Amino acid sequence: MRMSFITGLLAALMIVLIAAGALLGTIYDMASDQTLYAAQSRAAVAKEFGFADDAQVTAYIGLTEADQESVATDIALYMAFASEDQTLDLPVLSERERQHMQDVRGLIRLAQNGYRLCIPLAAGLAVIIAWTGAQLRRRHRAVLAGAACGAGALILGALGLMLALKFAGFERLFVGMHRLLFTNDLWLLNPETDILIRMMPETLFEHALGALLLQAAKVFGVALVMLTAVYAAISGIIRRNVSERKEA
Repeated sequence: MRMSFITGLLAALMIVLIAAGALLGTIYDMASDQTLYAAQSRAAVAKEFGFADDAQVTAYIGLTEADQESVATDIALYMAFASEDQTLDLPVLSERERQHMQDVRGLIRLAQNGYRLCIPLAAGLAVIIAWTGAQLRRRHRAVLAGAACGAGALILGALGLMLALKFAGFERLFVGMHRLLFTNDLWLLNPETDILIRMMPETLFEHALGALLLQAAKVFGVALVMLTAVYAAISGIIRRNVSERKEA
């Protein structure tokens, strides 16, 4: 019974780690996507303010499409590769904006490191589960029960997010997230003077959240299939070895 409980607990933890890794990896990928700061940005500005043509978007943001493409490339590269103390050297940004982007890059770096940690840990757990489960008479029952508990926790989390979005609204959650993640008020930008907030209106982040969750779910599914295959292969090998030893 004890080994069955441990196996189930590890299976639940593996599911949560896969989900965390998928989410963090997707956050890093999206933050490093040049189109987020260019094409997606301009589409979001047009939608939020009801602009009918690109000239109006250019007038509002203060950048032509070509200029914004160049700025977007620099931002994406910065998010992907910048060192801890490196600032985003863009003439169109104020000092306050540069400092805020440095704070954002710090969060993206944490997401990148979290992804690199969660997925290998989940893979390690798949191996451990195969070993502990192989000692059980009904090894798959404990694994499936634990995985179901882990999946249940994820579903509850998703439902909680949906309810929060429904009753609190995206704007309140967006502001609350900034207050939680940042230790300063540099994220409070002025659309009259700061180009970042004109490039990235609330509509952009709202759409990005939906795309983020969808892509993370896809990554989660792929990773789960791969680690399930790892578990099945190693579990089979261990069971065969145990059987051979008993027969010998």
